[in-house]
Amino acid sequence: MANQLKVIIDQPFSGLIWKLETDTENDLIYIETRNEKEHSAGFSSLNLKTGKLNFSELVSEEKWLVGLSGGRKGILFLHGYLSDQTPEHKAIIALNGETGKQLWTNYNLSLETFTQQGLLAADQRFQSKRLVLLDEKTGNVKTGIDLNDLADDVQPIQIPQMLLLPPQNLAALIAGTITGGISCFNYNPYLIISLHTQKNEGYLQQLFVVENEAIIYQDLLNEQIQKLQPEAFVVIKNYLVYIKNKSTLKVLNLEQ
Repeated sequence: MANQLKVIIDQPFSGLIWKLETDTENDLIYIETRNEKEHSAGFSSLNLKTGKLNFSELVSEEKWLVGLSGGRKGILFLHGYLSDQTPEHKAIIALNGETGKQLWTNYNLSLETFTQQGLLAADQRFQSKRLVLLDEKTGNVKTGIDLNDLADDVQPIQIPQMLLLPPQNLAALIAGTITGGISCFNYNPYLIISLHTQKNEGYLQQLFVVENEAIIYQDLLNEQIQKLQPEAFVVIKNYLVYIKNKSTLKVLNLEQ
């Protein structure tokens, strides 16, 4: 089968991929991996445009009770957890998104949300929530801005829609009995599809890229899994981003 699409990232990790976030303005993609055996969380940065691995599975001083919040302006933001018994966050840790070098930390605040004006954070030293606006690069409090007028900063990630049946004329191209819903995304001239087929006592999860009713790219995402997996891919700008075997990040350039 001729592969007409260029794979620009094919990056395996030692831990399971737990979370994926992007800083699309700076073409950065961030990965949180978790290694149960080592009881550690790792954080990685890749350049979406060039495929460069900036750093891989960086482990912070707190090895386990730490997670990925997101990225903006070339900076990766991490958070801690109040305890291993609660999902509630504490602290903000800011790292350079290309080097992994720590830029600043604040252990009294927790990140509420990203806004176009800065980081909206809550001061945890007060029983009633007290909000402040922070500069992303320094962590300093911004003043003179009405917190009621902040604009959300949402990353432009496109997710597939779910179909009950495969698009017409495509079912014959796919071997096996299709089970469950079908993730589908139209990126002209391509139709991107992910679905499950039955195999023995389990399922296969597969990804297909179709052009003019012909499969031009396909990959096996998971083999012999026991339950249907959630949506398998996203589209960021002109890149198809997906996870293979729960531990490998793959990115294809959809524009040649």
